[in-house]
Parts: sequence; C-alpha cells; structure tokens
Amino acid sequence: MFATQWPQEDRPEYMHPTLYSRSLRSRYAPLSPLEHGDYTVAWICALHLELAASRTMFDEEHRPLPIYGSDDNVYVLGRIDQHNVVMACLPGEYGTINAAIVATNLKRTFPNIRATLMVGIGGGSPSMADMHLGDIVVGTRVMQYDIGKVIKDGRFHETAHARIPSHLLLSAVSNLRSKHGLQATSSRVASLLQDRISSYPRPTQQDRLFQASYQHPAGASTCDQCDMKKQSPRSLRSSDEPRVHYGVIASGNRVMKNAEARDNIAWRLSALCFEMETAGLMDNLHCLPIRGICDYSDSHKNKDWQPYTAMAAAAYAKELLEVLPPVIEEIGYDRERSALAQNLHFLEHKEQFGFRVGSAFNPEVQETLRQRRPALLKSLEFQQMDDRKIAIGEAHSKTCRWFLEHAAYKDWIDHETRSDTSGFLWMRGKAGAGKSTIMKFLYLRARDNKDPCTAIASFFFNARGDYLERSILGMYRSLLMQLLHSFPELQLVLDDMDIVPLSQTGCSRLNALKELLRKAIQALGERSFICFIDALDECDEQEIRDMVQFFEELMEGKVDHDRAGETTIAKRPRFWVCFSSRPYPYIDVRRGILLTLEDESGHKQDLAQYIKSRLRIDAQNQLILEEIKAQILHKSAGIFMWVVLVVQILNKESCDGSLAIKKKLREIPSKLSDLFKSILTRDQDNPDHLLLCVLWILCAKRPLTPEEFRHALWAGLVEQGLVDPDLPNLDTHASNKLVTSSSKGLAEITNSSPPTVQFIHESVRDFLLKERGLQALWPDLGFEWEGPCHDRLRRCCMEYLNRTTVQVETDMSRQRTLGLGVSVSTCPFLEYAVQQVLRHADNASSVIYQAEFMEVFFVSDWFSVLNQFGDQYGPNASPLYVLADKGLGNLIRTRMSIEVATYISGQEYDYPFFATLAKGHESAAAALLGQASIFCDGVNITHGLNRYKDAWEPWRHRNRTPLSWAAQEDRSGLVKVLIRSGALLEEEDRAQYRPLMRALEQGHSTMAQLLIDEGADVNAQHSRFGWSALILAARRGDESTARVLIDKGAYIDAQDIHGWTALIWASSVGKKDVVQLLIERGANTNAMSSFGWTALLYASQGGYNKIVQILQQKEAESDL
Repeated sequence: MFATQWPQEDRPEYMHPTLYSRSLRSRYAPLSPLEHGDYTVAWICALHLELAASRTMFDEEHRPLPIYGSDDNVYVLGRIDQHNVVMACLPGEYGTINAAIVATNLKRTFPNIRATLMVGIGGGSPSMADMHLGDIVVGTRVMQYDIGKVIKDGRFHETAHARIPSHLLLSAVSNLRSKHGLQATSSRVASLLQDRISSYPRPTQQDRLFQASYQHPAGASTCDQCDMKKQSPRSLRSSDEPRVHYGVIASGNRVMKNAEARDNIAWRLSALCFEMETAGLMDNLHCLPIRGICDYSDSHKNKDWQPYTAMAAAAYAKELLEVLPPVIEEIGYDRERSALAQNLHFLEHKEQFGFRVGSAFNPEVQETLRQRRPALLKSLEFQQMDDRKIAIGEAHSKTCRWFLEHAAYKDWIDHETRSDTSGFLWMRGKAGAGKSTIMKFLYLRARDNKDPCTAIASFFFNARGDYLERSILGMYRSLLMQLLHSFPELQLVLDDMDIVPLSQTGCSRLNALKELLRKAIQALGERSFICFIDALDECDEQEIRDMVQFFEELMEGKVDHDRAGETTIAKRPRFWVCFSSRPYPYIDVRRGILLTLEDESGHKQDLAQYIKSRLRIDAQNQLILEEIKAQILHKSAGIFMWVVLVVQILNKESCDGSLAIKKKLREIPSKLSDLFKSILTRDQDNPDHLLLCVLWILCAKRPLTPEEFRHALWAGLVEQGLVDPDLPNLDTHASNKLVTSSSKGLAEITNSSPPTVQFIHESVRDFLLKERGLQALWPDLGFEWEGPCHDRLRRCCMEYLNRTTVQVETDMSRQRTLGLGVSVSTCPFLEYAVQQVLRHADNASSVIYQAEFMEVFFVSDWFSVLNQFGDQYGPNASPLYVLADKGLGNLIRTRMSIEVATYISGQEYDYPFFATLAKGHESAAAALLGQASIFCDGVNITHGLNRYKDAWEPWRHRNRTPLSWAAQEDRSGLVKVLIRSGALLEEEDRAQYRPLMRALEQGHSTMAQLLIDEGADVNAQHSRFGWSALILAARRGDESTARVLIDKGAYIDAQDIHGWTALIWASSVGKKDVVQLLIERGANTNAMSSFGWTALLYASQGGYNKIVQILQQKEAESDL
C-alpha cells in the first residue's frame, strides 16, 4: 500500500506504523470482495502526511483491487459510514497539472465516482476572516489565481472564472452547516481530533500572525528572531477547537509566501485560503476542497502545523460523508448487510442491544466507544440528584415496618410469587401523611437486602428544587446512571451510535435517555431492576402520564420495529416500580396495585406508636392519657405531619396538666393548613422576623445556607432599625437556631451539601401560596404580593451591600495582593446579594418603579465585586448590556427610557440584543425591541437565532449591527420589528456595510425589496470598497432586484473604488439577464475600470459568448 513509500526509520511520529500494523484478518473488513464500480467517493491528497491522516478516518479498510495498466496511481480503499471510498495521493509533485492527471486515471479506474474531496492543508488568508492556525476552510468556490495576462500598464489580470463543486457536495455542506446550527456543539471535528491526539497533537508553538509588510528574517528557521511588536492584534479565543470557514479557495501552481500579494489577491477574489491542486480537479471531478490552515501564506510559514491541520481537514471530510446520502444500488448494501450478519459477535450484540451495524467492527472506533463510556456515565449525574432523599428524615423507631409485611408489597417485590399484573405498586396519601418517609425506608431496606442479581434505584421529585430535581429528565438520568453502575456490563448500551453519536460525550436528550434505559432494561436477562419513585405530584402532570405509559411498555416487553421492519415481542423484563403521590393527579395504571395510606391499619399503628413514644404528658390517670392519644389519632385523619406538630404543641402545655392539654387539643384545627395558620399566628413575637423568614424561603432565587439566611434576615431588620447595626459574627449554632425560631418551627435545615433552609414540608408552601395563607396573614401584601415582596428582598440585598462596603473593600484589597478572589468568609450573604439583587429588582419592577435603584447600583463599585463571582464585564459595559446579558426584561424596559442599546466595545457579544440571543433570553429580546412579546404576526421572530449556533462562523455576526445581521440572515419579521423600534436603515456596521448591502450580498432579494420599501438609500455606497446596491445585485445576478433599484432611482453607472460599474461586474461573472437589463436601461457600455478594461473585455476573457454578443450588438447600434 501507499504507506510503504517511506522507510520506517524516516517516518514522522504522526505516521507511526502502529496505526497500520494490523493483521490481514483485523485490518480488512470481512466483506465479500468489492468491485471498482462499488466505490462512489474519491478522496484525493497532495502530500503523504495528508494521506496518512486521512486513512485514520476509515471505519474499515478494504483489500486493494487490481488497476489498469495505464493507471499509475496507487489507491487506498475503505469505507466511511455508508460510503465506499477510494483515496489517492499525488506522486510527490505539487500543482494543478499533476492533480488533473491523477483525477483522469482515477475516474477511468473507478467509473461510478459521484463525489470527490480534495483533503489536506492550505495557507490561510487572515485578512478576510477571523482565522487562526488549525481552522478549516471549505471551498464553496475555487478560483485559479495564476491564469491571466499582463495588461498594458504591466499589471497582471486574472482571467479564470469561478469553479463550483458538484451540487451534491454543496447540498451536503448545507445540510451539515444546518446540523451544526441545531446542536450545542459545532461539529465532530474536535472529538475526532481528540481521539487521535496522541499521534496528531495540537502544536505547542504560539499561533502568531505578523503584519503583511513585515518579512521573516532571512535564513531563520523559526520566528524566535522575529519582532513580536510586528504582530497583528486580534481577538483571543476561548477554545482551541477548529472553526470552519466557507468561501473561495484560491488555487495555483505557485506556493504563496508573500503576505502583501496574499492580501491583494484575497481582496480581489474574496479568497479565504491558498493551495496548489484543486483547480486541476475541477474539470474532471468537480471536487470539494477541504483545507486545514497550517500557515498564513506568508514568509513566516513552517511545517509545524501541517500534521495537525491535515487531520483537522480529514475529520471534517469524514463528518461530511456521514451526512452525504448513499446510493444503495451503487454500494452493494444488501451484500454488505448479509456478510455482516454472518459475524457471530454482531449477532450476539444485535440480539441483546440492537446496535447500529456501522463502524462497530473498526478497532479504533471500538476503542473510542470504550473510552467515552466513563464520560457519558459521568454526564448523567447532576449535583442535586439525591438532595431531596437526603433531606427526608429517617423513619421513627419501629414505624414503617408494617409495609414490608403487607401482602401487596410482598407480592410486588417477590419475583417468585409476583403476578403478571403487579408491575406497579402505587401508594397514595394526603399531603403530610408520611409517604416520603415510607418510600425512603422501603428503598433503604430493599437496597440493604438485595441480592447480586438485583439493582435497586430511587428518585425523589422535589418541587422546590432545580429543573432536573422536578422533571422526568432528571429522573431518567438518575435511574439510568444507577442501573449502569449496578450492572457495569450494561454500559455497552452507551456504545449505540444510533442513540449516542460517536462524537457525543455529554448527556443525551430526553428521548435518547429513554431509549438507552429501554435497551438496558431489555438486556437484564434474568436480573431484576426495582425502582422507588417518590412525589409524582411534584412533577408536571403530562410528564408523569408519559412516564407511566413508557414504563408500562417496558413491563410488557414491547420492542419497536426491528431493522428488517418486523415487529417482535421480547420476554417481559424483570422491572417493577413503586410510586408515591398525593391523591391527585389521578392516573390510571393498567398493571399494578393501588394503596391509600390513610386507610391502612399499619399506618394507623405507626401514628399511635409515634404518639406513645413522643407525647410527654405526666398524667396520673391512665384513662385520660389514652383518651388524649385516641383523640389525637382520630383528629389526625392519618396525617403524620399533623401529629408531629400537634405533639410538639401539646408537650409545651404539659406542665399545665391534662385538662389544659385536652382544652388545647380541642382548639387545634384538624386540617393541616389551618394548623399552619394557627402556628404562625399563635403569638406576635418578632413578626418582622417571621415575614422576612417566610419571604426568603418562598422567594429566594436559590435556597440559602443557614449562614446566608441569618445575614439576609439581619440586612432586612437593620434597614428597619430593629437589630444591632454590627455585622453578625459567624456562628453555626446561632444560625441553625434562628431558622427554627424565626419560622416558628415550620422551617428546617436540609442534610444536603451545603445545608440549605427549607420549609418542613411542601404543604407549608401550598398553604402560603395555593391557599392564599400569605395574604391572610399579611393582608397589606395584597393579591399582587410578589412585586412588593421581591422589592423587600431587593432592599435587603442593597442594605447588605452598603453595610459591608468597608469589609469587602478590605478583603478585596488583601485578596488582590495575594492574587485571589474576594473572600466571603466574613460576608456569607455577599455573593447572593451582588448576583441576585438585579433579579429581585426585575421581579419587583412590574409594580414598583426601579429606575432610581438602577441609577444607584450602576454608579457604584459593585461591578468589580460582581466580576469576582463569575460574571465578567469589561469597564465599558453599559447597564443595558448587563441587563440584557442577565435576561432582565422588566428592567430593560425601564432603562431604555434613558439609554440606547448601542455597540459596546470589549464585551463578548458586542450588542445587548446579541447577548439576549446568545443566552436564550426571549423576553429580554422583546424588551429591547420595544415589543410586548417576541411574537410578530404569530411568529417567534428569534426562533433559531441563538447566536451560539454561529460561533464557528464568526464572520456571520462579527462587525454587524442587529439590523444588518438580521438582513444578512433573511429574517424579515425581525427586520420589521428592528426598524419599528428605531434601528437606522443607513447605519453602517463596523465593516462599513449597510443592511441593504448585507441582504444583497447574501442574495436575499425579498429582504432587499423589504428594505427598499422601508426607505433604504438605493445610491449609498460602501465606504471602503465603493460598492453600490446595484453593483451587489448585479454581481449576484439578481435581475429582479436590480430592476427595482433602477426603478427607485439607483445610479446605473456608479463605480466602485476600482472603477467597476454594475455592467462590468455582471459581464465579468456571466450574469446575462442583468447585462441585458442594464443595457436596456442605458448603462454605459464603454465605461472602463481603473485597469482600463470595459465590460466587453471582461466578458470575452470569461468566455461568456452570449454576453459578448449583446455588448457587441450594443456597440454596433451606437456606431450607427
């Protein structure tokens, strides 16, 4: 094979023979022999190092085929995804001619080639894009820059016209670009590079770009002697991952090593990259060039980056082929499938897991899949996964044990006696009945007593927690992780590339998680999987219905259509689930047992046992004591929380005797919510403490730690002059005690890490909010209580910030000296206060005007403190930019009365509007646009415009204004709203383009018409290049828009800085219809460019004979 051209001792490290030293049995795919006609994709490289990198992209490598005697090429054959690929390398010589010879022979030997890629390295043109070494350029057009002639003033003029890759490949490129736009990451390139980093490491040398006029010192092999002051300034990147650029590639027979010549040609041709082969392939194969940028086409070029960038280009090419549709008749699909089916290893895994056939036989892919499993498993975890379970107290001594002996439970959990109808065990009970305590008890007992063939898992929904704690997405992640940890061999399900693409190492989405869980459960065999899932009522009702239906399907052994299209029913897996919930929502379960907790005698016995052990009454009359116990039990109606609270109340009355206790018991309401109200109103001690306590637990943007809670209450009380103004010292005991005292026993400290403050039960929150207990206790709050309450918390935050100024400034000064961040050891509430004060203000601003607050906050020094806790805003950050970045729509509407959303230098997103799109803050985007909502004419005008999707194409948004960017992206609804909100039609972006120019440059004729109708100046010209709207339309061949522009008064003979008119541009690129229109409307056919050429000369050199005829006819008519 081709790799044998280099002696082993001379091979560079990145071509180490271990990449290829497989035995014939493992090296070549076990397929029946393929023929020349089975290969449909050609992959051509110019250098051996490019071929070496490319070969690593094969999913499998094939045996060589004989070649025709007249064919001097040597080929490497293999498969990538669903394509049979033939690779070839030029015979050690650069240039377009050698490329053409290789292409001719390849096409003759492999007659069914339908797509050709030219893959390798190239020199970048950094003046045309934000380009760094290691980036990738995909050539959507190819220009041969060294074909032309010397004109009368001695200057060289290119005469070649653009060559276009095949429509098939350009469609695949568009498909891949759209795919990148829909995903969080740009492409698989980064992961493919990471997989090969040991052989193709990213160079450690600094990526330096020097000024075009600065030449590399003669004779120097490196840039160590270069003047570093001559480097061109450019923005830093947050990641080393390659970015992909799309546009013109300049091809020629000379190596480009002159930066000034590079920029000159790049400017004329809009070229992003220079190389030496592709133009020779375009006539025969219409190939798509893919180039990794290894230098900047200047005198400073060296070979350090070549291996890495060759690999980057190959990685992109592989990903492109994965989206290129195969032609089934040409790749022998049926034969391939039948041969693969003979592989016993595959059959075993297909039966058990249903894996994609694909690349699973390639040892490198198998190794990649094996190595990524830990990362995928780790991605399933989330920080609060077990917080709710940990927060639930242990069962009281001798309680809950009755459940283990319940006939329904024993039938459900014992697989030997379990009936086919008992897949679910559903425990229902009223709020506070003790369901969660029982569920935790059952889970712990099952976990401790399980056998090696059983996996036990749990999930406790938490309505007070983050999204993952209260959603089925978090539940599926948790259950899958627990199952795969219990039976590590089931982690093979993570290798299914139909569900988890090879490039993915992060957590999958909901549907993928369900499929992974399905496959893992179906592969249990004789093993069992038991789940305990608590508090279904704290999750969305529709999500619960979908989850129950999915679990029912799993229990029934359903399997979707197999790959042959047949439906199969697998053996029912040993999978069962115990649920708990309140009586609502009612969800019908076809397979299961339903228990109502309050009706169970065992539960009543637990209540009696708790009362007996905890009630501290020294009653001499045993009959009276039993009467009191019986009354408590009867009045409780099975609600364990009610019993706990009542026993605590009665114990406080015990010193007054049994009669006083009986009287108190009669006064205590039997309804749990009424009991909460009674507890909160039983005395008037420290009412301000109580209100602040309730508000901080109800309305905090995240749960507070006990120390934060104590300092938050202090800040609110010191504002009212109710406590000592000195900052409280750090005292864990005092903080814990305050939680109980300030809440009158209705708040507690969780066992999570770190501990946080919460209500003792969700029913307390329900009483305050759903049953309007908050308004009943504090009528002054009114029905719109949230605004005033958030304003109260906003004032607490500001009071704390102001009171801790001296301490914080001292800490910051000391920590800066030590090179550290702000110390919060003495100010535990500082981080919350500075990060959340604006959010509380935003919530409050719906009813309380916040302009005065913002004036105070944004002129303070708190920006520096804010940056210490994660946010990074430059010194020029405007208030509006910060509000947009944080998504605070209400405050934005207030602020826009005094501030305009303009360009902000030094910030990550340039404009406030772009910050809202990047962060997905739709309501904030609507506020910036002056809209009530983000919908215009029933359409979400920001849909699909998350700016992160374009992170790998910075030219699409860098230097744009919101209006010029929206015009460029052809978003008519957004453009209308921007204009309506005051965006200037004639404002130039930082690249001197106006919105109309951006639309025309991208060929968006409908958008151009919209801007013209809105009043865009049709005669405005680009400040730097002199292009008019008519020139841009002519260059794109947009005849209809050109007609509109002329009708609107566009100057038909306007010239750019090189004297080119619209007619010259249309003639030079072969746009006959536009040429005809311009002549009809009186364009000057004798106008000359600054090079002395007319439209006729340009058309003639481009080979556009019909345009030549039109222009000659016009000249003839003029002569008459």
